[in-house]
Amino acid sequence: MTSLIPNVFNVEDNQINHQYYSNVNYIKNNSTSSTSASSLLSKINKHALTITNSKFIHHNKTLETTIECVGSPYNQSCLYHNLYYVDSTFMILTVKGRDLPSYSVRIGAFILWPTTPHKRIFDSYSHLEKFVRNVIDPRIIPSVTLYFSQYWHDNIGHALFDGLYPAYVALTRFSPRHLHPFRILAGINNCNACWSEDIYSRFGGLGILKQSVLNKMSKGYWFMFEELVMGSGT
Repeated sequence: MTSLIPNVFNVEDNQINHQYYSNVNYIKNNSTSSTSASSLLSKINKHALTITNSKFIHHNKTLETTIECVGSPYNQSCLYHNLYYVDSTFMILTVKGRDLPSYSVRIGAFILWPTTPHKRIFDSYSHLEKFVRNVIDPRIIPSVTLYFSQYWHDNIGHALFDGLYPAYVALTRFSPRHLHPFRILAGINNCNACWSEDIYSRFGGLGILKQSVLNKMSKGYWFMFEELVMGSGT
């Protein structure tokens, strides 16, 4: 099945694939331990196939935003299908009269105020579809994206247990998505020496996209997440 919009956005600089090719080049250039190198290359190839050949690539049949939420208001987690992003803002596109659940969530352990995507309502689905196809022409960010924010990711304890862990628990609520590679959209500050970013990228399998980078790209341009999970699961 093909996506309704052919304009698919591929997140570049996937740290997993970058590390994979770096290791392969190192092995090929190292002639002192061919046996161990061959074994390591086999393991790397197996690991890479696990990441890149995932069959869990969802292509939505509609362009309208749909939402599933679970949990209490304090630790609610939501799965958004076709969640749009423009000018640093999440945007729900829906049709008049559509019944949506309460979709405000907390995106970090120390963020007490909720994040609530903006909403744009259309008179009919045909109006919504024309708007998406002919007006905004969004770039699609495929597969599953897990979104969270972390202020102190330079500290590995905060990075893992206040950032990644609550978000991953939220992802497990929408099984089996946590068993397949996913992308991380991280609301984090710039930190050249923070190796927690590499951990985030490797853990998800599809790399990391910093929200600050997406904010710059979204100035006047629309993006659409095929599936995005956000909200604290703890």
